[in-house]
Amino acid sequence: MKKLIIIFTILMSIVPTFAFDLENNTEFENCVSITAPAVSVTDEGYVGAAVDIDVKVSDGEGHAYMDTLPLTDIDMQGSARIASKVAFDICGIDQESHDVYYIIRSDVPTVGGPSAGAVLTVATIAAINNWTLNKNVMMTGMIGPDGTIGPVGGIIEKINVGAEQNVDYFLIPYGQQYQIDENNNSVDCIEYGQNLGIKVVEVSNIYDVVYYFTNHDISTDYEKNPIIDGKYNEIMEKLSEVTLENAKKSLEETEKLDLSKLNSSEKEEFEEDLKTASNLVYLGNELHSNEKYYTATSRSFNSLIIFETLQSKYNYKDNESIKNYLLDMNESISEKKDVLSNVTLTKNNIEYVFSSKSRAYEASELMDEAFYQYDEGNLSSAIEYAAYGKLRAETGIWWLELAPEEENPEKIDEKDLKYLAREYLDNSEIVVVYTSTVLSEELVSYPMSQIDDSIDLYNKKEYLLSMSKSIDAYVYSTMFLEYTTDVDYLSNLAQKKINKAENCMLNTENNSEYIPVSALSYFEYAENLDDKYSKILYFKYSIAYAQMNMDVLKEFDSSAFNYNEESAFCEISKNSDNSNFGFDYKTCFINITYLITGLLSGFLIGMWYRKNN
Repeated sequence: MKKLIIIFTILMSIVPTFAFDLENNTEFENCVSITAPAVSVTDEGYVGAAVDIDVKVSDGEGHAYMDTLPLTDIDMQGSARIASKVAFDICGIDQESHDVYYIIRSDVPTVGGPSAGAVLTVATIAAINNWTLNKNVMMTGMIGPDGTIGPVGGIIEKINVGAEQNVDYFLIPYGQQYQIDENNNSVDCIEYGQNLGIKVVEVSNIYDVVYYFTNHDISTDYEKNPIIDGKYNEIMEKLSEVTLENAKKSLEETEKLDLSKLNSSEKEEFEEDLKTASNLVYLGNELHSNEKYYTATSRSFNSLIIFETLQSKYNYKDNESIKNYLLDMNESISEKKDVLSNVTLTKNNIEYVFSSKSRAYEASELMDEAFYQYDEGNLSSAIEYAAYGKLRAETGIWWLELAPEEENPEKIDEKDLKYLAREYLDNSEIVVVYTSTVLSEELVSYPMSQIDDSIDLYNKKEYLLSMSKSIDAYVYSTMFLEYTTDVDYLSNLAQKKINKAENCMLNTENNSEYIPVSALSYFEYAENLDDKYSKILYFKYSIAYAQMNMDVLKEFDSSAFNYNEESAFCEISKNSDNSNFGFDYKTCFINITYLITGLLSGFLIGMWYRKNN
């Protein structure tokens, strides 16, 4: 009998543990394989090489792991993180509940560069959805946090890899059809591919890439949200009114100045600048009437800078008076920054606090330049920078006053944005470092300086401002690379991003008034510009800020995203044919195990009872 009791005890300790392990087993693990082209440096120069990549997606905690042989450069690891984020965003799946494993194998001594970013992204999307990848397609391209495909190097060598792998299609970033070969000759990559029996195709975004690799068309159409658009217009109308009223007032004050005190050249310059500012006021008024409120605000603001500069140059002539003016402006800006630092952050005012702090920080930068110009003896430039700084700080307060009044505000802690700010910084740094290898030092100096500022702000726990600087660095560095970008494409992408952000915000709890003000205002501004370069720049800002709006919102209200693990193109299962109408073999086995354990326990207890009674 003692033996039976011992057996019973062992069973009772082992079987539940075994069942518990089954319950905690990974629920699924999808895996796909893909081959990416790379470039290797040899004694004979650059040659193409194939890189084999396995991507696994499973239940987890939001991690992206890499197993590489040979080692990879840090920028590829960063690209993997971006690829993972973009893939889960596109599929509408909660990244925090999954892990991704990237297994890299190649004969190349060192795999580096961000050129596999798009490949990693499409493979991750395929793994999430358990889709099969077409083996007759290969591509190269950097992946941006917004899903755009960025330019890379070594395209000719990589097309040769495609020929060796017998692919039918080779995808390259949009705008890179023409390349310079080792003999400094221009090469048409499409014609080059045709000669090798390959169709070379330019792609702009990850959605196009997914279709070529999987034959699945991921819908990217999101309807505009008239509720949020209406609220945005109300907000911008107020800002435009305030700026325009101040501009008209400054115009009247400037026109009253006695110009007889100026010499002929000063008077001529004064009148010319006054005319320019007056035209800006007129244009601002016209745009305001046409409900182009942010663009009207921009025109009125530019006129205010000119008016402040004219009045200051009129009133301050000598070194001492100019120095006092700079000191007064600096103190005024410091006071405004103190006001902003004490504002309680809420879900509904975060966009306005962000905009306010960004402008106040820029005002301080402008004052630093003003003092530098003063020390160099450039008094006129010193006044111009100080005037700009003064107005920048004032608009920061105006933006803060646009925030909705809240009776019981839902307070949030900026410290909760720490890891998101770090992610933005790392992602931007990857792009900027890559840009620095293909562009001149002069072109990348501004993005590099923004990265430095982002790091400084991050260390000061100014996470919102750090993200702003990271966006500046990313936008400008990719802007220099994508000078051939299709403006219409960017406009459509920006609109889709904004629509997606608006629809997410409509789903927030407690009737949140979180509105993508920055994204909408940059979009409106880009739409009303004539210069192609400027249009591209501000459309890219619009895209970046729409993505930031969603990322920030996700940190504080994940309900806005309605994650659905059973969605049409986001189904995750080990085998798509094993649904069995919901029949769960694992649960059934566990229940049977417990049933057998219970029966055996009852049998042993019954034997013991009969023997002792």
